[in-house]
Amino acid sequence: MAKQGMTTQEEAAEQLRVIRSMMERATVFRALSGETALVGGAISMTVAWFSEKRHGWPWSAWWIGGLLVVLCFYAFQSYRMKAVDNRPFWGSGLRLALRGALPPLITGGFLGLLFVRGGNDVVAACMWVIHYGLALLAIREFAPKSMVWLGWAFVVFGVASLAFVADVIHLEQHWMMHLNSSRLMAIAFGGFHLIYGGLIVTTGRRDEIPV
Repeated sequence: MAKQGMTTQEEAAEQLRVIRSMMERATVFRALSGETALVGGAISMTVAWFSEKRHGWPWSAWWIGGLLVVLCFYAFQSYRMKAVDNRPFWGSGLRLALRGALPPLITGGFLGLLFVRGGNDVVAACMWVIHYGLALLAIREFAPKSMVWLGWAFVVFGVASLAFVADVIHLEQHWMMHLNSSRLMAIAFGGFHLIYGGLIVTTGRRDEIPV
């Protein structure tokens, strides 16, 4: 009987741990979704406008600056939501998300900067788009399905853009003249985020967490 009671207590403790972990993950993805996506999309469009005629390090500096602004907004959103729920900022959900997302983000960031140094901003933009999508897919096991679709959109668009740049897929010269790094970033980080954020906010599916 004592052994059976111990087993029941362990099962209850495990269930509570799973529920707590799911709640922390939900908080993380609420912060990542909706308002943050809209703000990130708007900032990306603004950065694309100012970086349109810039190249090399000045171009990348604009995008890195925009990234820092979005990260600050995300940190504020996450901290605010954690404070409302009376939970620590550095929870298991955030650790799991970073553990999955950081490897592709670091790899893509490094490869992008290498191409910036080599004078190919368009390929750098493709690297950032692809690896950002891979980062979203890396946390697909506990991310909302909508975010998984967003990840695939980035990967497919980034790979297709890279194929156009490498002339693996032929694109008419008229269109190639309009293809530059800032516009690629605007479509992906601006357009995709605005569409995603708008859908999440208007449909009220910010708390969509798979069971």
